[in-house]
Amino acid sequence: MGESFVCRTLREDDKEAVRGLVESSFSIFLSGRFWDWKYPENPSFDQSLVAVAEEGEKIVGCNHWLLRRLKLSDSVVVNGVLGADIAVSPEYRKKGVGRALMQFLRSQQAKRKLGLIYMFANPELRKRFHTPVGGYIPAPCGTALYTKILNWNKVKRNVAAFNEKVKLGEFGSRLGKVDLTVVFRVRGAPPLCLHVDGKGVEADASEVRAGVTVTSDVATLSEIKGQEGTRWGMIGALLTGRLKFRGSLRKMFALYRNMWVFREILSGKIT
Repeated sequence: MGESFVCRTLREDDKEAVRGLVESSFSIFLSGRFWDWKYPENPSFDQSLVAVAEEGEKIVGCNHWLLRRLKLSDSVVVNGVLGADIAVSPEYRKKGVGRALMQFLRSQQAKRKLGLIYMFANPELRKRFHTPVGGYIPAPCGTALYTKILNWNKVKRNVAAFNEKVKLGEFGSRLGKVDLTVVFRVRGAPPLCLHVDGKGVEADASEVRAGVTVTSDVATLSEIKGQEGTRWGMIGALLTGRLKFRGSLRKMFALYRNMWVFREILSGKIT
């Protein structure tokens, strides 16, 4: 480690020098007022979590950390920091400045009782710097993507169970003279067509000319299903435009009168 510089926390009178150092090091990404937006104007910015390396009166390096409140599970929430920009003047690189800055901020971690440090690094730079110098542990290569989608196969099983109840007479004459076709167009899922008549319900993935077309997204439908008063949840979604109905007034009224059928068909977990 070099002996010609010292590490300390950021002061107000350092900000212009640090901004200039960061913007010169990351000129492609950090031009204009980006540094102000990312740091001083950030609600979670904490000046004590920015370290600078100084030689004489010159700022030769800096390292930024940003506070984060991370929810790891329903019962575990930790205080953490995101390791962000680290910059060193070209003439001071490979002299231990980056290592000294990281070690200085790690000493602050103990004082602040921060449970986790994480960062997103260039893979090649991680091999040469962040892992050997900073002690970061690389996560498995790749990103796990979790997407909540509708499973129409489960809906079709609900349709089969519903039709069985119809055959057994469990609904009596509630279906009456219903003749209604509804198409659900949900972003991220294939269309679902439900035709309801006195015999029961038929389901397929066609987009026939429907009496009523319902357009929405998975998150909105899940929210409506999860609320006790689905009618009020539906009204709220309609008012905000997240749920849309299209059809004649007669068909819309038929849908309203037979909403219980769709509650049966769309009940349970269908994602």
